[in-house]
Amino acid sequence: MSFMTYHFPTYQKIALLVLAIFVSGCATGPQLTTQDPDAPPAAHLWQWRAQGKMAFRDANQSQSANLDWQQQGARYELLLTGPLGQGATRLSGRPFNVTLTLSDGQQIQAASPEQLLRRGLQWPLPISNLVYWIRGLPAPGPYQSIGDHQLSQDGWHITFSRYVEKGNLRLPSRLKVERQQWRLILVINQWQTGANATDLAP
Repeated sequence: MSFMTYHFPTYQKIALLVLAIFVSGCATGPQLTTQDPDAPPAAHLWQWRAQGKMAFRDANQSQSANLDWQQQGARYELLLTGPLGQGATRLSGRPFNVTLTLSDGQQIQAASPEQLLRRGLQWPLPISNLVYWIRGLPAPGPYQSIGDHQLSQDGWHITFSRYVEKGNLRLPSRLKVERQQWRLILVINQWQTGANATDLAP
């Protein structure tokens, strides 16, 4: 199948865009450890399952979906489903090996989520890194803190409006990510952490 000639249905276009935003930091391998003794405990968290909902909006349309994100080190699996479980789209992989499974069972593979985005949608969008933001952290690289609950990075503005306590962890339960006409709202209803949080192999 040619990546350049495949046309995604509208729902899957939005799902693919959001999934690529979520896991672009995993494409070349996330920074799994930190040498900063003052780093918050969430900086060391690389085994989790986050379940909730997301809403995405741009200048032309808006979509919402249920989210189930499992992270086990550099491995990840994200599942987006529409209302009543319809329109399931699954993204799974590890560095340099990403598989997108569409609702009709068709699979598309690439070396990174960014390649899926470019080849499938023809959108040369710069992608941010929510694998860090979802834990309430800035991604590696320059950023600006704006008070205690906001940061600006790579042209995106991130607002953390709610948190949940999990042991010694303080994790966001609602965050909003905005850039120009794009807005993503993520609500986490359930956080699971630790070795038994996911069913993915290490």
